[in-house]
Order: sequence, then structure tokens, then C-alpha cells
Amino acid sequence: MGMSKENKPIVLTVILLAAAFVVFFANRLLPQNSIFPSRSGDLTILLWLFFAIDVGFIVALVLGVRTKKPSVVWFSIIANSIFFALLSGLIFLLAIANGISEP
Repeated sequence: MGMSKENKPIVLTVILLAAAFVVFFANRLLPQNSIFPSRSGDLTILLWLFFAIDVGFIVALVLGVRTKKPSVVWFSIIANSIFFALLSGLIFLLAIANGISEP
């Protein structure tokens, strides 16, 4: 009852997108227990989590390109490239904000 090889990149992309939204809105979902960003304004945990998700988009892109179905290949190239670029921009902006907030 495993997942077919063609569907793995699509499912991975959806899971990574959901994880990115959860990490992004975690401070609003759980404000009393939130560790990102901490009271001191340190964004390093948030940066590392987004970096791991960004690497996941690259992995999903590679898995999608290696499949045989052209629709999965095109979806993987377009969706993962867009999500990778947007998340990389967010990581860059967070890194700048983290650098500015450091004493």
C-alpha cells in the first residue's frame, strides 16, 4: 500500500508548503509557547527551519524531474522553482532582519 513513484514529488511539495505555512504562522498559532522568534528577537531557529524546507523543495524538484510522467515533471519544475525562489527571498530578508537586530 505504498505511494507510487510519480506521486511522491507532488505529495512532498504539498507537505513542504504546509510546513512552511505552519512555521511562518507558529508565533500566531501558539503565542504563549512559541520559540520563534524568541523574546530577544533571535531568528536563527526560524532561519534554519526555513532553510531545511528550502532544501526539501530542491529534493522534491529532483524527484519530480526523475519521474516518467510529463505532467509531474512540469508541475515539479514550475511549482518547486517558484516555492524555492520565494522561500529563498524570505530567508534572505529574515537573515537581514536577524543581522540588524543583533547587538
